Amino acid sequence: MGRAMLIISAGAVIVIGIIQVGIQGQREGITANNAVSAYETEIRNKAFTAAQITMERINESGGSWHPTKSSPWIEEIDGDSISLYYNLIKSTSTGAFSSLQGDTLEIYASSWYQNPLTNKKESIDIITTYVKTAMHFVPEFQSAMSLAVGEHDFSFAASGSALISGNDASGTCPSKPAMTVRDEGSADKITGADNFVEWLSGGDNSEHFESDSAAIAVDPDISYEPVDELVARLAQMNEVVKVSGNYKGSMGTADNPGVFFVEDYAKLTGGISEGYGIMVVRTNGELEYEGELSVAGNFTFNGLVIFENAYTMTGRGTPRINGSVLVGKTENNYSNFDIDLGGTIDIQYDCTAEKYAQLASASMLKQNRYVRLSTFE
Repeated sequence: MGRAMLIISAGAVIVIGIIQVGIQGQREGITANNAVSAYETEIRNKAFTAAQITMERINESGGSWHPTKSSPWIEEIDGDSISLYYNLIKSTSTGAFSSLQGDTLEIYASSWYQNPLTNKKESIDIITTYVKTAMHFVPEFQSAMSLAVGEHDFSFAASGSALISGNDASGTCPSKPAMTVRDEGSADKITGADNFVEWLSGGDNSEHFESDSAAIAVDPDISYEPVDELVARLAQMNEVVKVSGNYKGSMGTADNPGVFFVEDYAKLTGGISEGYGIMVVRTNGELEYEGELSVAGNFTFNGLVIFENAYTMTGRGTPRINGSVLVGKTENNYSNFDIDLGGTIDIQYDCTAEKYAQLASASMLKQNRYVRLSTFE
């Protein structure tokens, strides 16, 4: 009996030992598998990090940095090797605005790690596709003319056949207000409703506004931000054109719109009749056309015209702005903006002209936006 119990006890100890070894082995296997899974996740994250670095380098180089399959970019990220290259598939869109339509970027990233289970070097290959579109930072046109200033920051007068129209010139987009202002006081100042005597003497400017949407819209949220940041960035670009003196150069084309800064006296000469892109008139900026006043003569600008901290906007003759005009001021600037429109000046909302401004900004800033479409291994 005693010997039998000893044999049974010894067998139980052996079985329990075997079970414990098995459990320990399972624990070690689970731990190893978890370690592999965690490491694979970390490797994937590093591959995505490499993809983000790729997009930054493309932006910084203007697209000239282009590792290929035969000559990939190899980098070490936190102790692991990453190999990467990309293919750029051009959009089928053609024309001046094709860069705004979106190319496809295919990024192939491979990363290596030491598998603790097999003690072999293994790799993870990830293919990620993005839609690449040019970033333009141009705000959506809200109206033919927008005053992002308060009622005490401007004066307004219109005469002759001057017209501000919010009806889309292209006929492809819904109408916008002829003018957008920040408060009711600004609207009353423009219509003359804030001064009964002025209204009786013809101070009502309503006849110079046209729109199937609204003659004057009040939007308390209208702001000059972040347009001020856009203007500040553009001002630092070597490619912008500083229009001054007797200017005879190009004012951009439909296929190649530009960015133009008027910061002091400027007179357009040499038969310049049309411009495209973005025009910024800043403090002390004064633009004349063939000896007339600030914006005059048979000159048409297609795009966005920005008056920043400017003092006057005077229109005579038959100039035309297709697109939108934005008036604003930077922080701590107290200039009063005097708007005096006469002759047959025409400020006409045009949604297609918004693309000229977008393209001009995108080509100048050379920045791209990437939207991920898919990722697979």
